[in-house]
Order: sequence, then structure tokens, then C-alpha cells
Amino acid sequence: MIARASILLALCGMTIMLCQFSPAMRGGDEAGVLAELPMVAGGFVGESEAPSEREIALLPSDTIIVKRAYRTPGRSIENRDLVQASLVIAGNDSRSIHRPEVCLDGQGWTLTDSRVRTVRLLSGEVLQVRDLAIVREVLLGNGTKLPLRAHYIYWFVGENVTTPSNLERQLLSFRDNILHNINHRWAYPSVMAWVTEGMPPQKSGQRMRSDEETVTMLLSLVRTLAPKFQKNLMPPS
Repeated sequence: MIARASILLALCGMTIMLCQFSPAMRGGDEAGVLAELPMVAGGFVGESEAPSEREIALLPSDTIIVKRAYRTPGRSIENRDLVQASLVIAGNDSRSIHRPEVCLDGQGWTLTDSRVRTVRLLSGEVLQVRDLAIVREVLLGNGTKLPLRAHYIYWFVGENVTTPSNLERQLLSFRDNILHNINHRWAYPSVMAWVTEGMPPQKSGQRMRSDEETVTMLLSLVRTLAPKFQKNLMPPS
């Protein structure tokens, strides 16, 4: 009992010392990303979209939200793909950045799988991202319900650091604030697409894609997109 009390007192003392002698926290003014998504990415052309009313209502007012709907050109459904991409950049309020799983659940999606995937960029660098397999029911015109599957891929970007883990993001924030006087202005990019296999073409408006084909398409888009807005991946000018 005495030993436990001594350990607790020691930890409290260390915490007080860190707070007392740590340098003042530097504001996270410099984001690790550009506040833009390119119009053209590989075989996709992106159309700018405004944030939803829900996003505006829930996120702090100084949050930057950039969104594009990326489509493959052409009129034929057999060759058409659609990917929703977004980039959320925190302001002074850290609530801007959180686990996307929370928002997806609020939108009616159910998480069926979560895994880290590796994207090898053309430069040879490696980027790790998190792939969420999600599902929800949609109502068809004839009144029947159909399970809609999708993949949502995201990662977190700070000042010269990146991670697919929200826990690691928090640990990096704590470490770099205490040891390096850095307050990361975090951002999280994401891309999302439906799994159209088994869906009526008139409902999806896209080509038929399996789970594997959808993930491959999204990772290919990330490979093209990331070096265009993530500063530590951009080629030197």
C-alpha cells in the first residue's frame, strides 16, 4: 500500500514538473497538407463540392473542409467510376480531427472490417492508410432493401508525420508537444467508394466492381493524390 502511494506521488510530481518547466506550446499554424485537392488525378476528374450542413454544424467554425467528387470521363456506365474524396484540416479546436468511424456510425454505416494497407508511391516512399469496410441498407425504387457495401480509406497527417492510427496520432501529439514544442495542426484525407457488385446499374450509375477491385481503385487514387497535397510527399520544386 505504501509502495503504491509512493509511486502515485512520484507520477504526480513528474507531471507537475513537466507542466511547470515545459516550454509554452507553439500554435499549430503550419499544416502538413495544402488546403486543396487537384482537379485531375490519374484517370479521374474531380468536381468541387461544398461541405454538408451537418459537417458545418458539427465541426468547429475554423475547420477547413475540401471535397471533390472524382469521376472517370465517359458516358458508358461500363467504364464509369465515382470516388468521394475529402480533406479536413484542424483549426485551433482539436475537435476537428477525430476517428472517422464515429461519423460513419452516425450516418448509418456499420463497420465490418478495419485494416491498415500500404501504398507504395511512385517516388518509392511508403504511405500507410486505414481501410474501413462498411455496409448499410438502401431502399430501391420497388420498395426492396439492398445491402450497400463501401470502402472508406483515410490517414492522419501532421507536421512531417503521418499515421493510420488515431491512438498513435494522440501519442505523437503528446510526445512532440513535450519534447519538441510542436503542436501539430492535424489533417485527415479520405477517399470512399461503393462496392457496386450485385447492385442494379441504374442505382449505382457505375461499372460493376468487387470488394477487391474497389480497394485497388481507391489505393491507386491515393497513390496519385497524396503527393499532390501532402507536403512531405511532394517532389522538391
